[in-house]
Amino acid sequence: MEELLIFFIGMLVSGFGTVIGFGGGVFMVPILIIFFGYNIEIAIGSTMAALVPASFIASIFNLRDKTIDYLVGTLIQLPAIAGTVLGAFLVAFLPVFKLQLIFAIFVIIVGVSMIRPKKQKQYDPHGGMMYRLRRVPTTFIRKNKAKQLAYRLNGGVVTTLGFGSGIMAGLFGIGGGFVQTPMMIKLFRIPVQIATSTSLFILVITSFTGFISHYLLGNVLWSRSLPLMAAFALGALGGNIYKQRCGKLNNMETMIGIGLFLAGFGVLLNLILKSNDISFSF
Repeated sequence: MEELLIFFIGMLVSGFGTVIGFGGGVFMVPILIIFFGYNIEIAIGSTMAALVPASFIASIFNLRDKTIDYLVGTLIQLPAIAGTVLGAFLVAFLPVFKLQLIFAIFVIIVGVSMIRPKKQKQYDPHGGMMYRLRRVPTTFIRKNKAKQLAYRLNGGVVTTLGFGSGIMAGLFGIGGGFVQTPMMIKLFRIPVQIATSTSLFILVITSFTGFISHYLLGNVLWSRSLPLMAAFALGALGGNIYKQRCGKLNNMETMIGIGLFLAGFGVLLNLILKSNDISFSF
């Protein structure tokens, strides 16, 4: 019964994570710890294993749909790897618990701000700090002919923020997907379908490297990982079919806001578990 429940929850988490470009790992880990009594290492190892087929399946759909920006993915992921190493190193020197708490609250606030209905106001595409930054040297225009989309980016800004997301991932022990997706949408003004697809493409690399690391550490138990891998794969399949049938999702920003709120809440739960060094099983 417990295995069937985990399978069903895994499908739902993966499907939702695929639609909003997060992957679902930040949601699944606290669920496994709190409700099913997994220790934190096994929960992370099992979830990392499950994200590998899910992100791969999602990226195959997005490859066929021509919505992945490989250049943006590379500009974010390469510095993010270096940032993750630095973040892991800084753990020994910074008040990580306080920083995690501030970060979780910040993510929740951003999520709520994206969920709340916005007042109608005249939009100025040439205003704001990010517009000015995108026009300084190393600025270029990306065109997606298949979707008839174009957007302006600054390579230096994208690389810098990619490095920053990596530092947060290494410092806080979290995946960067739920940071990178809203960053691409809100700061870089990348179209939603491109941002979510690119984030899932990045997740292919990060989940695989994370899976290998946790496998070598003995945190991947196949008896627990394989059912979750199947659940996440089916969830990713369902999420992509949902996106294709619904076409353009007008409420995507609201869905991402809900995802951010849940992600921030998940980080808070992880903090509570770590501070008490306990896990609950219901």
